[in-house]
Amino acid sequence: MSTQTMDPATALAAAPVDPVTIEIFSKALENVAHEMGVVMMRASGSPVIAEAVDFSTFIADADGDIICYAGYITIYMGTARQAVKHILATVPRDEIRPGDLFICNDPFTTGNAHQVDVGVVRPIFYHDELIAWCWAEAHVNDFGGFAPGSMAPMATETYGEALRLPGVKIVDQGRPVADIWRIIETNIRVPSVVMNDIRCFIAACNRCDDRLQVLIDDYGTAAFKHYVEVAKDLAEKAVRRRIAELPNGVYTDVDYEEHNGHTDDIYPIRCTMTVEDGTLTMDFSESAPQTDGFVNCSAAITLGCAFSPALFMLFPDLPINQGTLRPIQVITKPGTICDVQMPAPVSGGHLETGLRLGRLVTRMLAAIQSRSESQFVREHLMAQWQDSWNAGFFYAPNEDGELVPFPDMNGGSGGGGAQPVADGMDVSGALAQPSNSLPDIEINELAYPILYLWRTLHRNSGGPGQYRGGNGLDLAWTPWYTTGGQQHVMTPCWQVPPSGPSGGYPGSTSGFTLVGGARADQALAAGRIPRSVDDFDVAPQLLGGKQFGFAVMPGDVMRMRSGGGAGYGDPLQRNAEDVVADLRAGKIDRTAASAAYGVVVTDDGDLDAEATTARRDAIRAERRSWPVEDGYAVRRTQAGQRLAELGQWCQPREGIDLLERADPITGDLISADIEVRES
Repeated sequence: MSTQTMDPATALAAAPVDPVTIEIFSKALENVAHEMGVVMMRASGSPVIAEAVDFSTFIADADGDIICYAGYITIYMGTARQAVKHILATVPRDEIRPGDLFICNDPFTTGNAHQVDVGVVRPIFYHDELIAWCWAEAHVNDFGGFAPGSMAPMATETYGEALRLPGVKIVDQGRPVADIWRIIETNIRVPSVVMNDIRCFIAACNRCDDRLQVLIDDYGTAAFKHYVEVAKDLAEKAVRRRIAELPNGVYTDVDYEEHNGHTDDIYPIRCTMTVEDGTLTMDFSESAPQTDGFVNCSAAITLGCAFSPALFMLFPDLPINQGTLRPIQVITKPGTICDVQMPAPVSGGHLETGLRLGRLVTRMLAAIQSRSESQFVREHLMAQWQDSWNAGFFYAPNEDGELVPFPDMNGGSGGGGAQPVADGMDVSGALAQPSNSLPDIEINELAYPILYLWRTLHRNSGGPGQYRGGNGLDLAWTPWYTTGGQQHVMTPCWQVPPSGPSGGYPGSTSGFTLVGGARADQALAAGRIPRSVDDFDVAPQLLGGKQFGFAVMPGDVMRMRSGGGAGYGDPLQRNAEDVVADLRAGKIDRTAASAAYGVVVTDDGDLDAEATTARRDAIRAERRSWPVEDGYAVRRTQAGQRLAELGQWCQPREGIDLLERADPITGDLISADIEVRES
């Protein structure tokens, strides 16, 4: 039978694949998904969305499988897909109609990261045929519950966290479901802001529907469906080829979640990674049991967090669709911190366990990629990023007396990990947030009752190396036009810093400091602008990894330091002139230049080449004097103490050590690894 007598779908399937057509089609879908994000940024009045870009969008086929995912935040890939799959499984097919929109934020059914990440899902029909789905999701300022801002480190079960909506209709055939809107409005602290954000999600989904109608008009239904499947198959083949460039084997490693909100302990996240003939399996089933603290995350979030490092380290040049995921299997065990079950709390899980397990995958892939015969694969390995979102929520009345939760999105400001070809990015955010942005200071000051005193690089926070880890952020604010309020802080990377490969040193950890009684308001009234905590007459108080409900009053100062990414390679191999340039730019200080890099500068700030050579020779000689174990010169010290010697800040903890290994002949550093002794 000739192609002229076949039906359109059969004819398309029989025709040769035109890669140019598929690329143009795929880019058109990608543009639609990104335009959804633009609509959200322009329609939302929240700095979280418009400034910090804390949202995600995607398009799925009729069965809920990903056909296009906009790379705003990649950890929500599993969440977006699960939301659609859950709606398809629980809503009768004849009750899914054109003009419907569903709202979801439940980690246990629709797989959301936490309850304050709210998504709107829309089925897309073409001539009465369900042909696709779209999703628009973002972090909103509050969604009820015990804690202002709805992240609840004090919770012992999810019922104390926030309102949960498991994919229920918020719009029915174009008509708002008033009862659902009233339930939401009644349960949240800032309804005007949050309800407007939900409307902006709806607007984004409506825009997607409009654009897909035009796209299907141009291509036809049969071609649309066919090209979607071809794009998936092409992505799958490309991913399998790239994985095949890794050495086959079974690899194991462990990283640690810290402080569950109640108990200052560490919780192991274990991964067994198997590379075999174009497939990659990541098994987290031996991770710690779920806890009664808010650090647990759903299996859907584990999938997104585990896949994200692979996306950026192995497949940065490939599209994101269901085909990209097919060769990669993520295994979890229900009841662990990587696959939470009811009724355990989850409201910080993606920022805690989720980003930490992504950091673990980064380290494991880096070790595997370093052994690849492919130059592309080797050059794209990374040291661990900080991957720590330092969440702080201030709850206080504004100048109009309205109680306002202030989620400071500057918390997503950690440094990036170094690579074999480049330094890590300063203030990069999490690896899984390629579109991450920091909110404009003036916008935050306009929206919330605070005044920033400084926002600058956290000097020395990036791990030393031949290529330096990126620095984090150092900022401080004081209550402004308010009578004061309460503060919650949550620091995921407080005691166990990110580590680097090939002799690169760990980055620093993160933390919050309260300067109570600083009287910053009086200093400003007198014309003095504080520039550091040393400018106050009272000692700063270092806060715990998770601390909530403490008072911050007018004149007090809250300081946050986000840590840096890890370095790559022996820091003595770094070009000395680059070290001097970092010193001049304020990225490191003289202590770090000398202790970590062996670089000496003159009083004028210029390189002292002769003294630098002598200093580096002395450091190598010291390394050669370490005791020899298994063929390496070895030194083991408490991590916090050793990093402090290098000029970095790290909260010390008993049982967390830094193990340095050097060549006993040359004194070159081979590795500088974090070791954790589990209790």
